[in-house]
This record gives sequence, structure tokens and C-alpha cells, in this order.
Amino acid sequence: MNRDGGAGPAMRRWGAPVVVVVALAIAVVLVLRARPVVRFEAEGRFGTVRVDERPDGLVELYFDGGPGRQSAVYPRFPRRLVLPYSRVAMIGPALVPSDARMLFVGLGGGAMPTFVRLTHPDAEIDVVEIDSLVVQVARDWFGFRPDASLRVHVGDGRAFIEEAPPESWDLVVLDAFSAEGIPRSLTTRTFLEAVRASLAPGGVVVSNLHTAVPEYPSMVATYAAVFAQVAEVDVPGRRQRILVAGGSEVALDVTALEAAALAWAERVDADIDLPAYVVDGYGRPDGGAAPVLEDGG
Repeated sequence: MNRDGGAGPAMRRWGAPVVVVVALAIAVVLVLRARPVVRFEAEGRFGTVRVDERPDGLVELYFDGGPGRQSAVYPRFPRRLVLPYSRVAMIGPALVPSDARMLFVGLGGGAMPTFVRLTHPDAEIDVVEIDSLVVQVARDWFGFRPDASLRVHVGDGRAFIEEAPPESWDLVVLDAFSAEGIPRSLTTRTFLEAVRASLAPGGVVVSNLHTAVPEYPSMVATYAAVFAQVAEVDVPGRRQRILVAGGSEVALDVTALEAAALAWAERVDADIDLPAYVVDGYGRPDGGAAPVLEDGG
């Protein structure tokens, strides 16, 4: 140390490298602490089911080693929809009465059914999930709690809809994914005709579609071949769109969707700007000359 209190030559020579090393060590510790921890991993019906938990309490679901999250939930905050597409998909509940009969095809972590159960207490909700392990994981790790008004069924979603009585639901939400994407059996004309038959007058179907997959134009063309009215809303920052379809009696123009979103936002206690999603992302999908998807194709 110099007599004037400043650092001596040796200190000045080593001070900067020491600071850099300490800063790097702190950065490494922070990165390690930010990494998710694998909480559960087991073989399900179609591959590995894995649950990760992040330091902030976010629980994430992955299928068969795929990079995409199947679900993301803060179990302590069930009114918070984490994944952007799930927030946009609330246009479905906005278009039907608050006491509507709803069906969710595909459970994942149960984020949307749980949210709708809390925000639409008068609704009757069915969920069909093909893998019993996914149902157990949703219960154990994601806070999914079935009750008398939120019923879960283990089985194939297509068969469940095809075997249902006509006009069983006001809203059908199609959100069934594997690591490879939407099962083809849930995209064909025959399946969508069964969905249409399962809807009550004025009912709508909402589907989570990835625009990057080669089949996307054909998926849109198939919906247009089955339903009189089809619209889409972009998911901000994602190559995803929420498709909405219904019969000729259903108004799905941007004015109708915005009005429904505004009314929903006024009655539902949630931090979701649904009207902005509609205004910014509304469109009428065009499958162009893409072929309609048929069974056995």
C-alpha cells in the first residue's frame, strides 16, 4: 500500500484479473442456480414424460426428449397462464356462455382446464387425455385438481368425441400434442366432422396450430372444408396460431371476436389482454390449394 492510501504496484497489477475471476465465478453460480432441476422422469404410453422445475417455481412438462414445452405452470399461481398460446386460446371461452359445456382434448399439465375452472365456475368441463401417466403427473406436479365440474377421462380423444352424443359441448379445445406434433388422426376431415357434430348450436372449436409444419396449409384447408366460419389469431412471438371455427350461425369476424374478448376481460379476473391479441393478430386463414386431410392419407 502506498502511503497516500492508493494501491501499490502489485495490487494494481493483479487487481483487475482478480475482479474478472470473481465476476466469472459469480456468473457461473448464477447460471447453475438458474438451471431447471429434473423432478420426475418416467416412460409413458408414447415415450418419456419429464418434469422440470425452475428456481422461481415454474414447473415444465416435456415429452420424449423433445425441446418444446408441453406445459408450463406456476402451481402456486393457477390463474397465471404462462405459455403465450394458452392466453390467446381464451378466445374460445370468450365466445361461449359462462356456464358452457367445454371439452379439452389433451391435458398436458392442465394449465388451461385449471384456469378455466377457476375463472368460469359455472362451466362444465371435460378433459380427455390418452396417457394415464400424464394425468398423474398433472395431479402430482402441476396442481391439476379434478372435481364434480372438472372431469378427466383417460382415453383416445378422437374416439371420445366420436362416441359422444350430438351437441355435447359448446366449446371444444384441441390441444393434443406428442413430441412429433399433432396426431394426424386429430386433423382429418372425418374427425373434424365428428367435432362439428359434437358442438351445440352456436358452439365453436379452438385449435392450437403450429404454422411451421408442412401440414399447416392442409390443416387450415380441412377446417374450411368442414366449418362454415373459420378465423385465426396469431400467437405473439411464436410460429403458432389459434384457429377458431364454427357453423354459419357463429360470427367470427374481427368485430365479433373483439367484442367477445372485451366482455370476457371485463368479467374474468386475469392478467390477459385478450382484446389486444385479437386486434393485433386476427386473420382469415387461407389454405390455398392445399389438399384436405383424409383418413388413411
